[in-house]
Amino acid sequence: MPSGLPNKSGSEAELSAAEKSEKTPEFAVFENLDLEFNTDLETVSPGPGKRLLLTTKEGVQKKYLPGQPRFRFDREQPVIGNQKLDLPTYLVDNHNTRDLDGLMKFMKVLFVQTPYWKHINPLHHQASHARAIKVTENPGLHLVWYYELMYIKPIPAYFYSKAFWDYLKDHDKGARDEDKILGACLGFMRTYYMLIQYENDYREACKLHIIPPKSDGSTPTYEEWCNFILPFAKVLDKETNRRYHYGELRLSRINRVAFFCKFSLAYFHIYPQWGSFLEHTLTPVITIFAIFSTVLNSMQVGLAALDSKGQKDQPPGLWGQFVEVSIWFPVVVMASIALVLLLATAGMATMGIKDYLRGRKVRAAKKAGQPVDPKSHGMIR
Repeated sequence: MPSGLPNKSGSEAELSAAEKSEKTPEFAVFENLDLEFNTDLETVSPGPGKRLLLTTKEGVQKKYLPGQPRFRFDREQPVIGNQKLDLPTYLVDNHNTRDLDGLMKFMKVLFVQTPYWKHINPLHHQASHARAIKVTENPGLHLVWYYELMYIKPIPAYFYSKAFWDYLKDHDKGARDEDKILGACLGFMRTYYMLIQYENDYREACKLHIIPPKSDGSTPTYEEWCNFILPFAKVLDKETNRRYHYGELRLSRINRVAFFCKFSLAYFHIYPQWGSFLEHTLTPVITIFAIFSTVLNSMQVGLAALDSKGQKDQPPGLWGQFVEVSIWFPVVVMASIALVLLLATAGMATMGIKDYLRGRKVRAAKKAGQPVDPKSHGMIR
């Protein structure tokens, strides 16, 4: 095993100690980091009391944000739609999760999700749930899954630079809450500590191109990656955006919360067509209609059979037995439907209560500084 792979028990002990800390430490991800994979950037102070500026170092040929040539430092940024594309705006658009943060408060009691950042499957385990990885640059879809799909946002190359993190710390000091991006970036990087836990995960990540190359164009080794990502695992929940207090999120639950709490048709449409939307929306309505139709037809058959039983001119033979069956069979059908609905409702209520209680238990454990019991994904315990 590579020497750079962090010892599991040691890492867990460090994380537990950090989570129990009552005082937020001064953020310094690169204090214990041996490697900086990108050294093209530097921060420049324009003067006393002014925010730091991010730029490329002298002698660096590529005068743009690493991995993003659309944002250059050697010329004025274009004005698009009466808005100048400056660096803070670009970073907010590409990393802020404020829309998803606004929904998380409703998920404490409605369509509950486990409020634990380690609730993330390793990358290789996604195939065990028959999920296909879809790479997206939308920060609001990172680690959001929908049946057989899992969305993952790749790591930008500029996240490899210490100067970039120094710029973020300085930027957030005077920024409005909705414009702060350090917490979102920290939480995002922390998820990769759980996504890539084994060398198989690392190889798969390289195939998906969600890990960028170093500034010299080479790919970090697995040992180098382990040394790089470990400091981000020590980041606390209170240093991240609310969305990153959670791990994987179900898109179906998020869509329902957006519908009931934000009065929006959905948080995200996978198939942005009215036909697909109506198909998913009308399916439960049609199911309910079919159930009621079956019950009403059963009642109609029963009443007709009772009316027929009272007539004197009934055909001889087995007709009388058929009438008797026609009276009681609709009752059996309606009782069976009622039983199935009762069991289904009880099952959903049980799962909902179980998720709610587990969410409360996890929040109480985190608040008390106690270790959270890891939950196996998709396994019955």
